[in-house]
Amino acid sequence: MSQIVEEVLAANLTYTEDFGEKGNLTIPPSRRFAILTCMDARLDPVKFAGLAEGDAHVIRNAGGRASDE
Repeated sequence: MSQIVEEVLAANLTYTEDFGEKGNLTIPPSRRFAILTCMDARLDPVKFAGLAEGDAHVIRNAGGRASDE
């Protein structure tokens, strides 16, 4: 297994162990909105929108665009 996969799996294990009360968050986001943003890995919508877990749905796609198509 590659080092990157091992690091990701270890981080996931830590995340699940510390999940705690997050399982009690409501399914609809607490702030009742969604952010559509580009899937560029350099963008962190939680930071640039001042969000916490459970605040909003985050939808990423190429270019961060929505259309009628």
